[in-house]
Amino acid sequence: MFNKIKRICGLAIALLMTLVMIVGCGGGADTGPTEQADQQQAETQQAPDDQGTPDLEPPEPVERDSGNILRFGTTSIDGRFNPIMANNIYDLYVTELIFDRLISNDAEGNPTPWMATWEVSDDNLTYTFTLMEGITFSDGVPLTSHDVAFTFSTIAHPEYDGPRTYAVDKMLGFEAFNSGATDEFEAITIIDDHTISFTFADGEASPANIWAFNYGIIPEHYYAFDNWGDFLDLLSDPLGSGRFVLDDYRPMEFLMLSARRNHWNPEWEPNIDGILMTEVPQELLIDAFATGTLDFAQPEALLDNYDEFTAMPGVSPLIFLGNGFTYMTFNTVRPQLEDVRVRQALMYALDRVPFIEAVYGPLGDLGLAPISPASWAFPDEGINDYALDLDLARELMAEAGWEPGADGILERDGERMSLTWPVYTEVEWPARLAELATDTWRQIGVELNIELTDFNSVIAQTMDPEPGEKDFDIYVLGFSLNIDPDPSGAIFDYDAFVAGGFNASGFFHEEAQNLITQGRTEFDQDVRTEIYKEWATLMNYYIPSVIIAYRNELWIVGDNIDGMVMNSFQRWTFHAHEITIN
Repeated sequence: MFNKIKRICGLAIALLMTLVMIVGCGGGADTGPTEQADQQQAETQQAPDDQGTPDLEPPEPVERDSGNILRFGTTSIDGRFNPIMANNIYDLYVTELIFDRLISNDAEGNPTPWMATWEVSDDNLTYTFTLMEGITFSDGVPLTSHDVAFTFSTIAHPEYDGPRTYAVDKMLGFEAFNSGATDEFEAITIIDDHTISFTFADGEASPANIWAFNYGIIPEHYYAFDNWGDFLDLLSDPLGSGRFVLDDYRPMEFLMLSARRNHWNPEWEPNIDGILMTEVPQELLIDAFATGTLDFAQPEALLDNYDEFTAMPGVSPLIFLGNGFTYMTFNTVRPQLEDVRVRQALMYALDRVPFIEAVYGPLGDLGLAPISPASWAFPDEGINDYALDLDLARELMAEAGWEPGADGILERDGERMSLTWPVYTEVEWPARLAELATDTWRQIGVELNIELTDFNSVIAQTMDPEPGEKDFDIYVLGFSLNIDPDPSGAIFDYDAFVAGGFNASGFFHEEAQNLITQGRTEFDQDVRTEIYKEWATLMNYYIPSVIIAYRNELWIVGDNIDGMVMNSFQRWTFHAHEITIN
């Protein structure tokens, strides 16, 4: 089996290298990496600037019966194959296949058992999990409550530098354990080998807390460390209890997973023999499918891609509403943008409808509320769509004290309405939107200065700096949401207006902050729905950040593939064991 996998990898790489040379000779456009996300993080993932050309030996002939390997086109695998460390969507896919987690969710976004059931205490602070019988890691060692405790204690460890701290920072005793003041994480109680409880701190009861347990469990006997460097050394050499195991990984080339034939749940034993993930630049995806090199991939959700792939024989588009949006943030600390009337005027002068139609086509919808339309909390009325109205935009500017100067640019107290917008160019849509805004905003007297840059530079100017050092007027990004609509820690939460936080606007509204707290701590879903409707209406009025568009996800799947299931709340990895290849 392993030799067969090697031959498959060799052929796939050889075919893709041929495609690289063909497109290179033809002057193909460099569209940059796709935008992807882990939950509640800015979407775009950077691909290496220079991926280089791998040294390849001619591949051995591939046997025809080797076709039970699923071939997935990726864009940037980072090699952080650990569920508490992965911060790239492709690494997340790998960890979800190699590791099992306590809970999962159904297609409606409701929490469901994966390898444990749970009970919640009357005060909603303590979650007690009971592991299913017979769970083992791929090396045969039983998975116990000690491994669960080790996983979450590692996230809370003083040296932990991964992206999952929010899973434990509201638990009892986190600060003492994280600071090194104690060696015991008070929140965790191991009851027996199959039972464990977690307790959140007083005042932190929330229905959203269940999602803290939606990460893979790592084995203590394999990952135990004396220093943090020892733990990090195993990032690309994972050991889990999941449905697949890692066979081979070559950075910037490919990754090979093999089906685990001794999985503790026989019903989850994969139908396929393995999954080959090959790094394919976005501009080569069409050629890769046309030559039969790939079985499925996710191209950018753009109109051009939609048209190309829907016309291609042998493949079928899989389209569904994504759980996220693209957004624009205003620096409300700046004098030009602190008045809500100015921000509203800018939105009335930005015609997003033709932009969405031109860039996304049927894959995009007008953004309204800062809640996904896929969520039960999405408000169905009372939201302003800020339809194009240049006259109203001019009136609002005048009400805010801005009057045209000699050159037509608005002025107030000797200051010009001149705004700066850093635009990253790895993907197409930010520059397209900025071009539109430059034209229509000029018509209401706003001078817009576009700074073309890269994604990392935009983050360095907006989210990364301390609140008083954020250097921008406007920027746009994509954002992926959690299953639960709780906006805590995200782009509209003032508590996230910190260095490295998602909120770069600096906008504070006491009632809005109170509503965030009320929504997070309320357990009646009908009541929560009303709370979030009120909160969304406030944010839609004050628009420190505005939702530009909701985007559907576009996946391309070969017609030879059955059992590929994904939707707004479930990634393809959830049902990977059900996939078959014809």
